[in-house]
Amino acid sequence: KRKYNNRSKERGGAMSKKREELLEQIWAAQDTAYDLMSEYDSLPHSYGENVLYQAEAHLIDRIALHPGVTVTDLANMVRKTPSACSQLVRRLRDKGWVEQVRNTANNRQVMLRLTPAGEHVYRDHAAFDKQCQALTFRRLEGFTEAELATYLSIQRRINEAYADDVRRSREYFTRKRTAALRQGVQKHARLL
Repeated sequence: KRKYNNRSKERGGAMSKKREELLEQIWAAQDTAYDLMSEYDSLPHSYGENVLYQAEAHLIDRIALHPGVTVTDLANMVRKTPSACSQLVRRLRDKGWVEQVRNTANNRQVMLRLTPAGEHVYRDHAAFDKQCQALTFRRLEGFTEAELATYLSIQRRINEAYADDVRRSREYFTRKRTAALRQGVQKHARLL
């Protein structure tokens, strides 16, 4: 695992032992939160009388909020590949919660919307989310508004670091893939 470096350390100053310990505890807490969220997302959940996974519930939410959305647009919204989104949409369609409708202005485009049963699932999921949010907010009642604002500021900075990690990884693998493709084209040209 990497260690956090504060600005004073980057300028040659030493990070205090207490600061380093606190930052490492934050790092460990983020890892724990990630593990718990991953586990939660991997489990089926009961929303009213329906059972579905978080990935399915998130798609239903997006389709409810953006009726007529395409699979490609949906994939961009939830940061999944169009192929993965298509598979999830197919499952939702098979369960009778989503329908695909051809765009009359562009026959090649397929738009998504919820069926009445899908709207029922959406409402049940929204109610469940509100209940979970209320429980979490109750756990945070002991913190002042200033403390919550400080946490939010810290979390936003951590999210910036995660976004930078994602960007660097994408750039690295895009460069690797581009180099491999060039190498394959050159090799193919030599064979001709």
